[in-house]
Amino acid sequence: MTDEEKKTTLGELIADVEALDANHVVKQMNLQHTIIDIVKALMGSDVKATGLKSLQGKMWKSGYASGELVGHIYSDFLPMLDWCKANDVKVCIYSSGSIAAQKLLFKHTEKGDITEYFGGRHFDTTSGSKKEAASYQTIALALGVKPEEVVFVSDLEAEIYAARDAGMRAVVSVRPGNAPLSVETKKEFPIVRSLLQLCGNAN
Repeated sequence: MTDEEKKTTLGELIADVEALDANHVVKQMNLQHTIIDIVKALMGSDVKATGLKSLQGKMWKSGYASGELVGHIYSDFLPMLDWCKANDVKVCIYSSGSIAAQKLLFKHTEKGDITEYFGGRHFDTTSGSKKEAASYQTIALALGVKPEEVVFVSDLEAEIYAARDAGMRAVVSVRPGNAPLSVETKKEFPIVRSLLQLCGNAN
């Protein structure tokens, strides 16, 4: 990383910290304004911030290019994508990881490059927090569809409720090792244990 890149990255990370609520634990830390210090603090508190994700994306780009990193996908993911493609169902990605990082992962998966399945429709925290309904409304607007036309799938309850509040049809994906779901979530939302459960019969 050049000195100018380090300066830009540090500025983005400082902006991440300044954007946090005044009572956030990171704000209470006596942070040194260094990249390492701020990154450790943000990651230690599981902060999903744009500057941090941008830095991670740059690191991943280097790792994927060298072959040191390979993107993991679940075994049901590619068959689900094939079904969606065959039935003209558009698949988009909304992740706390930057758009650049998303594309890198899907370009270098265990099954090869699968970026063709997404048609360039990737969204990240620049569309807003994944825990806020307004973010999902922003995404629906960008896609040119009504929120109720979108099926949103996630394994995180806060995201499911936010998508539901925005008007989307929210579905909970359960994977081994996930945190237990609340009784309320189990009652309110459809639950799938394989993404292939989302695939209907082809006409």
